[in-house]
Formats: sequence, structure tokens, C-alpha cells
Amino acid sequence: MSTRVSCGRDFHCCPNINDTLDQACKSGFDFVCFPIVNPVIKREFIHGPAKDRPGAITRSDMLLTGQDWNSLVALRQELTFASHLAIPSVLIPLKNGNITNLARILNEHLVNSYANQQYWIHVPTMSPRDQIDPLIEGQTEEIENPEDTWTWWHKFRTLCDSHKRVSVCLELTPDMPSVEVQKRWLAEPVKSCSISTSLFLTNKRGYPVLTRAHQIFILMLFKLEVQIIITGTNRHLDKGIHTYQQYLDHLFQTQPPPDPVAQFAKGYEDYLQSPLQPLMDNLESQTYEIFEKDPVKYSQYQKAVYHALLDKVKPEERDTKEIVLMVVGAGRGPLVRASIAAAQQAGRKVKKIYAVEKNPNAVITLENMKDEMWGDQVEVISCDMRKWEAPQKADILVSELLGSFADNELSPECLDGAQRFLKEDGISIPCEYTSFLAPLQSEKLHNEVRNCKDKDKQPDVSIQISG
Repeated sequence: MSTRVSCGRDFHCCPNINDTLDQACKSGFDFVCFPIVNPVIKREFIHGPAKDRPGAITRSDMLLTGQDWNSLVALRQELTFASHLAIPSVLIPLKNGNITNLARILNEHLVNSYANQQYWIHVPTMSPRDQIDPLIEGQTEEIENPEDTWTWWHKFRTLCDSHKRVSVCLELTPDMPSVEVQKRWLAEPVKSCSISTSLFLTNKRGYPVLTRAHQIFILMLFKLEVQIIITGTNRHLDKGIHTYQQYLDHLFQTQPPPDPVAQFAKGYEDYLQSPLQPLMDNLESQTYEIFEKDPVKYSQYQKAVYHALLDKVKPEERDTKEIVLMVVGAGRGPLVRASIAAAQQAGRKVKKIYAVEKNPNAVITLENMKDEMWGDQVEVISCDMRKWEAPQKADILVSELLGSFADNELSPECLDGAQRFLKEDGISIPCEYTSFLAPLQSEKLHNEVRNCKDKDKQPDVSIQISG
């Protein structure tokens, strides 16, 4: 995770690109945005004195090095020249819902372009018509038939066939939409956020700050790792333009640390992957390692085994009664460790723990754990649980053969084959589980699923979603 916010500066006019770039870098900004067409030599498209002006329409590409063009600058308009410069991102503003022709032009460019260039569609959180102007006397806060700028974006990306290189640059407006609308934006591919200096207030020390409503929304956007673009003139001349960037960086640093579950899931949000086949294929060590980092599952297993031990062995029997416990599908031993810890926590004696595992590579790890930590209390069984003949029956049977949706680990079949190990009054952990489907909205996953389909073939349905 990044330790600071990525913040850029938007320049509506740039007389000298080198001076402007140098000034932005010295102020602490990471990149700049400016129109590719120089205002001095801008040409009208329909009519006007500059319609037929000859010559170049913008600066020479030799003003900056290739490295500076493709790492420090994001440009608006003129897609072909931007591709020539290998600019990483192009900003395309949406002013209203009449965007059919604009989408057609971009879509044609996407079809014919082989560059990796990204296109950020600049959309306001609220339309200009719906903004409340305090200078208009008698204007009420209720707007009849408000425009939903999300529909602008949705129409645009649909006309562009939901291309994966088309994303959102969300412009914050003075008035913010409802919380429901804000959350809907969080499901979109928002890559950047444009903030005008006019939105900043001045605190008691004379520094720029944002309203509480804007702060809350920006903190939500930070979770999407968006880049920030500061636009507008410096309204705190005595403090300098860099104070806006410093304030946003401070806001970025105030984020609460991620909880263990969020930290574990980092990088796997909206992630499309081929399902594992743990019964047919032996899992790799790295896969086991990812599973074992789950901060919730194994603590819950330990709690379950703890209560099962208390249930099986009453306080007056704790010194005389011993429990036989089996871990079927032991992997690299996290359930064995959880069971031993639960026994120590409950103060109950465990006669033997059988760790049954079919993966011969994982068995090597189990044998090492036995030699170094567990000793004779644990017996490692290198065998498929359906074929093993247990020397004695278990009081507690522990497993985690849940697999993915539609159960590609054959959990029912495997556990059914292991039920003969369990005493009639034994406890199975878990005793039951339920697979379920949950609806979600994700443009990223939508595009990845579409890409799984080859031309003239049915979509590849052997996928699973984590998030």
C-alpha cells in the first residue's frame, strides 16, 4: 500500500511547458494535466478567424524527453498526438448527457489504437444544473428531476463497449450527492479525483481545508487508490499552492489502519481466478501460505475445538479422560496447531492427534513439525482419507474441505468416506456448511469475464470470484 497520496496539478493554460513542469515538481506534485493544444495556436473547427490557420496545433514533442512525457504529464483531447507521445492517461470531460458522438470518436480510436493508453472520463459528482447557487434569491434546495451524472458515465462506457482502458476521473462539486450515489461511484473504475481550489475553506491558521462531507468521500476514494488532481488558481497566496497537496497528503495519512481481514484480502478484491482443484491437484506451498494467513478462520476453528473439548470432557474428568482427535486434510498443519492450542486453553488431555493428508509434499512439512514441535502427540498419516483404515475412532473430527462454489474439492464425498472414523457420539467440526451466491456490481470483473470468451465459443465458466 502506498504511504502517500499521488497528487497532480491541473493547468488550464500553460505558456511554457518546461517552466510549468518544473514549478509543479518543486511544489510537491507528482504529475501535471494541461490541454495538448496550445491556446496561442488553437484552431476553430466550425468557423472563426483561426479555422484555416496553417501550421502546428501544439508544441513540439521535443520540448520534453520521452520519459517526462510518459511519466509526468496527463493530457486532454487530441488522442492521436497523445498516443504519439505515449502519454499514460488522457482526460476527456463530460459536460452533459449528450455524449454519443464523443463516445463514437473515442471508441473508433480504441479499436484502431494499439497503445496501452488510459482514458479518464471526467465526470462531476453532480451536474451544474443541480448545483445550489446561494446567490440566486429564493432558490430551494430541492431540485425537480435532478440529473444523475452516473448515467452520463454509464451511457458513455456502454457506447465504448465497456472498454477496460476507459475509467473515471470524478470531479468533486460544492454540493455532494446522497450517500447512496456516492457508494455507487465506489463500484466504478474511479482512477482519479479532481478537486478545485474553490472547494477549500480556510482554517484558523490560514491553511486550506475541505468540508467534512468532502473529506469523508475522499477517504472512501483513497481505498480505491485514486490519484488526486488539484485544479484552479491558488486561493491561499500567502501559503503557496503546495499547501493543498500537503493537506491532502495529511488527509491520506489519517486513514485508520486496515483491519486484519481487510489486510488479508488486500490485492484480492474483485479478483477473477481459476478455481483450485485440491483433490485432483496437489496444492503448492505458496497457496497453503495464503490460506494460513486468514486472520479469522483458524481462530474460529480453535474456539470451536475448545468448546468441543469442554463438551466431551467434564471438569471432573479432566485428569482421567483423554480425547482422540483427527484432522482430515491437514495441509501444512494450521488445524493441528489450532487443536493443540485449544487443548491447552481448555486444560484437557489429548491422547492422540491424527493428521491425515494426501499431498506428499505437505506431508514433509507435517513430519518436520512433528519432529520439531509436536512430538509423539501427533501422528502424521500420508494417505487419502477415503482409503485410510484408522486404528481407533475419533471423539472429534476436524476438517476444512469447503472448496469453492459447486464444491470442486469433493468435500461431501471425502467427508462421507471419513465418517466411519467418528464415534457415534463424536463431534464433527464443521457439522454443516452452505454454499451461496451473492449479487455484486463490478465493471472490472464484468470485463474480465467477457475476456474469457473466445470468438465463436461459449464463455469459460470455470472461474470464481473473490472480493
